[in-house]
Amino acid sequence: MIRILPIVIILCLLVGCSSSSPTPKFYTLNSLALPGQTEKSTSRDGTTVISIGPVEIPDYLDRSQIVTRTSANELFLSEFHLWGGSLKTDVARVLIENISSLLGSEPFTVVLWRAHVPGSYRVPISILRLDTVPEGSVSLRAKWGIVAKDGKTVVSISESSITKPVKGREYKDIINSMSDILTDLSREIASAIKGGVANNS
Repeated sequence: MIRILPIVIILCLLVGCSSSSPTPKFYTLNSLALPGQTEKSTSRDGTTVISIGPVEIPDYLDRSQIVTRTSANELFLSEFHLWGGSLKTDVARVLIENISSLLGSEPFTVVLWRAHVPGSYRVPISILRLDTVPEGSVSLRAKWGIVAKDGKTVVSISESSITKPVKGREYKDIINSMSDILTDLSREIASAIKGGVANNS
């Protein structure tokens, strides 16, 4: 019995090692990179200021775990695939960087919306859905608009619905598709800014 005990302890240690938890992986969204783009100042004299925000996302997405949809009413929260920071903050950052790049040749300065940004147009964005659906694609639905400098006049209201396939089965492939969808949303918003703001300046 005494001889068996050390063997049992060793087996328990081996089982414990083999069942140890995997190392968590952390992810972030990537913004649009335009070919030949050079770094430029985020503030220029004589330009129209565009304030992006507030940017809202659903509560079920606003957490550290990456959320995927397994059915119409069921979500899966990954324990080991996590956002590197706040998803809400990351989405806002990507949209600002994208729209700023897309409007780079236009007389606009794109900034993050604050409670008081006098003399700026505001673009509030409400993302209603941004998740993976069972057939292997990422779906986004968002409502957004453009508010004039007076803070009261609504220049335009729009709704975007975009779906893109996930090219792969890993979480990094999901994140890439989410980034691509935010690029498409940014293009729609940038196009509306070019038309709407120019007609109301």
